[in-house]
Amino acid sequence: MAAAQKIQCVFVDCDWGKKNSDLSDKYGVKGYPTTIFVDPDGTEVAKLGGRDAASVEKQILEIAEKYVKPSFDSVDKAIEKAKEDKKPVLIFFFTQKGDSQALEQAMGDPTLKELMEKFTLAKIEIKKDNADAKKYSVASSTQPVLFVTDPNAEKPEAKPIKKLTGKKGPKELKKDLEDALKKFESQPKDEKKDEPEKKDDGMGGDKDK
Repeated sequence: MAAAQKIQCVFVDCDWGKKNSDLSDKYGVKGYPTTIFVDPDGTEVAKLGGRDAASVEKQILEIAEKYVKPSFDSVDKAIEKAKEDKKPVLIFFFTQKGDSQALEQAMGDPTLKELMEKFTLAKIEIKKDNADAKKYSVASSTQPVLFVTDPNAEKPEAKPIKKLTGKKGPKELKKDLEDALKKFESQPKDEKKDEPEKKDDGMGGDKDK
């Protein structure tokens, strides 16, 4: 179901109360299977209502719209928004394998919530025919890849602020993203656009328009 890609799915093996009883007790699980929606802080926001496909999809989309950080499905769209917001771009190239799911889960960890708000996020599935994957030379990658780029760079793919490959835990990822953010914020700002345009005054010198 395409809607499921908008949330992070976590499967918990309870073995009919014999395993992970701490989570079962926390969320008041009385029977199996039970599907619970939680926010990025782990607070329950809803239990799955209807079980038919249309009802499940509708509920997932409603919850995703309310709680999931917006992301873009192309780098160009993310760059355009990042320029408006004066933020760096965080590009998440992912596969359908476990390492990508683990990295996405780390990105959604409560300890990174405030930090993630300082980036404009693009999420791109790694496919051989995807233009962005080709441009960033990851079309053949079997691992997830994160790029942090300056939206104002002429060729951000050629000189990213940071490139991370493979699975990362929340602590390690936080450190890497904080480092990338500091580098972005410390870059000299282009002041040429603020300078008045000059023209020749006819006497061998320049004169401000």
